[in-house]
Amino acid sequence: MTELGLRESKKRRTRQALIDAAMRLYREKGFEGVTVAEIAQEADVAPRTFFGYFETKEDVFLGRGDDRLEILVHAIRERDRRQPILAALRPVLLQDREPPAQGLPQRTPGLAELLRHPAVANRLRERWNRWEDMLAEAIAEDVGARPGDPRPRVVAAAIAGAIRVAAAEAQRQPRRRKQIAEEAFELLASGLGRYGAARPAR
Repeated sequence: MTELGLRESKKRRTRQALIDAAMRLYREKGFEGVTVAEIAQEADVAPRTFFGYFETKEDVFLGRGDDRLEILVHAIRERDRRQPILAALRPVLLQDREPPAQGLPQRTPGLAELLRHPAVANRLRERWNRWEDMLAEAIAEDVGARPGDPRPRVVAAAIAGAIRVAAAEAQRQPRRRKQIAEEAFELLASGLGRYGAARPAR
């Protein structure tokens, strides 16, 4: 493995160690009872190391985000230009998520539980808004949109909205997670021009 690969592997381990530590402390103390300093100590790193991986305490409970956005942006930029943006993103978005880390107790809070805490819910909204902005900028740059062209923003909002709804529904219906995502993106791919219109009687 190259030095770059080793460094990246170490970063992933440290990031996961911080997430695991936060979840252990959450089970013991609840969200409000946990501090960044305690999470860092539990993960055996310095508090400043924590902020090298997460901007806020809420982010460690919400897990990855910006790195997933980077994958989407990469898929847009590297696609065959004859391929629509949605078609390039769809296989990336439908990939199975990484399996849970080994050794974690079963009592790990899900997103629905975490979102009962206002600070976590507010932070997730901030992150969604930021990701949508970044996705819109990437799309506009990639297609060479003129300043003021609303289409990149509309496309980014539609994609982000589909991801957001699919993720929320998957929390409620985990066994249907992939089917829900498929349905969400099929709706985008087929267009909304006829959605909601009654079919003519035969």
